[in-house]
Amino acid sequence: MEATPDLSSLTLQCSSGLMTSVALSLPDIVSHVFSFLRQDRKTLRAAACVTELWFQEATRLLWTAAGSQILVAVKDTRRNLYARKISKLTLQSVNSHEHLRHCQFTALRILVFSGGPRNVDSDLLCQYLHSGLEEVYFTSLPPDHFLDGLNQQCPRLRVFHQGTNSFALGSNLARFLRNNRSLRHVQLSLACEPEAAALLQALSSIASLEYLAILGETSGKHLTELQESYADIVNTSGSRTFASVHKVELTIGVSAIPMLSLTFSAITSLCLDVLIKPGNYMLDVLAGLPLETLQLHVITGAELSSRELIFLHKSSNLRSLVIKPMPWRPGGRIAKFESSNNDFRYIFSKLSKLEKLLIWFELDIPDPDTALIDLGQSCPRLENMRIYSSIDLTEWESVPAPLFPSLKFAWIASVNDDQLIEEPNESIAQTLAVLIDQQAPKLDRFVALNSYAFRPTDANELSRLVMRAHGRIKEINQTRHAKEDSLDLTAR
Repeated sequence: MEATPDLSSLTLQCSSGLMTSVALSLPDIVSHVFSFLRQDRKTLRAAACVTELWFQEATRLLWTAAGSQILVAVKDTRRNLYARKISKLTLQSVNSHEHLRHCQFTALRILVFSGGPRNVDSDLLCQYLHSGLEEVYFTSLPPDHFLDGLNQQCPRLRVFHQGTNSFALGSNLARFLRNNRSLRHVQLSLACEPEAAALLQALSSIASLEYLAILGETSGKHLTELQESYADIVNTSGSRTFASVHKVELTIGVSAIPMLSLTFSAITSLCLDVLIKPGNYMLDVLAGLPLETLQLHVITGAELSSRELIFLHKSSNLRSLVIKPMPWRPGGRIAKFESSNNDFRYIFSKLSKLEKLLIWFELDIPDPDTALIDLGQSCPRLENMRIYSSIDLTEWESVPAPLFPSLKFAWIASVNDDQLIEEPNESIAQTLAVLIDQQAPKLDRFVALNSYAFRPTDANELSRLVMRAHGRIKEINQTRHAKEDSLDLTAR
């Protein structure tokens, strides 16, 4: 008698976006099917193995991540069969909990509440708690008993995310955080003023915490209070607040920046949103911080120039820099950002890791063409760029290619046509588009519009023609690559 095929030895891997198509076609499974059938094509045993294998693998792929509405739509007699395979469950409706009462989510690792769970009966929520749960995501916080259950029944809990800027008063979130011993990744809001200081102190007590993201503005007063509350502890034991936290994301005012290095003594990566108010521009206090991403929100009435950004010269790990007006008015007039060429060159000269540069202001600089060339030569990893300035693309002809080897998206104010002797035409535009393609070979989209909205008809004539010509080049390249790939597959 031939040995029964070992179904447990087969495990298929695929990306989440392809789960459905793979589960329905399963070409890898088909090859295993024929392998099994070759052992003995006439036995029903082989056919049974094939059927079992197909079902187990297809349901595993289809039900690894699921929403509660889909699961509720399944016949109640079969619902638990699929529930046991779900690794990520998104709870989309309060009404779903009752229908899922008898399901056993034994494989559940990630739990997402897309609606508020606060008014749900405790018994219905507790069915999702088990020892394997690792990540929970909320739009608003759950009842206190659920938080207590997370600490008591979920020893592997690593991620706790609250996704809104408000939460219910009276929740025992601070107590939950103080009692937790496993969290490494926390995101929540400190928008509720009375509880902000208590939450910060509770967060600082989590010895395993490595990543902290705080939504809404973090007050310098709260950071100061936290330091004062730890003063005696630091003096006696030498321990510091947030000693294990390596990465921090938060929004603060300029006045609170000096407290960062005191509060987060171990950070190696800082993602910071800074609110710049009129008369408060002392950004040099950011020098020396391990900035990874920096977003500067320039509040109406504040005037920011390149002199305030000189400190960025030392931010060698910076990957993203965004300078944006606040409040944001997509249809409003574009304000100016003044810079000298020397300042611009100095700021970006050591930012070789920069991937994103979005300056949502008109760049008022004496020589924008040289500035852009300096930027490309200093930042070879730049992928996303928005600089509202008029650029003479012919200046790129004397620059070694590629100037922007990684650039995928570029938005400038306009293509400069001041040097043209003749009227803009298709031939000139094609020449400039080819030059763009040579200097930025990975560029998917080139935009030349002096506005926040994408309205090509608002562009000057040369800008409009160059955008269209560059678009045609990319289409031709994509078609050619597609044909080459097809020929390559045929050759195989």
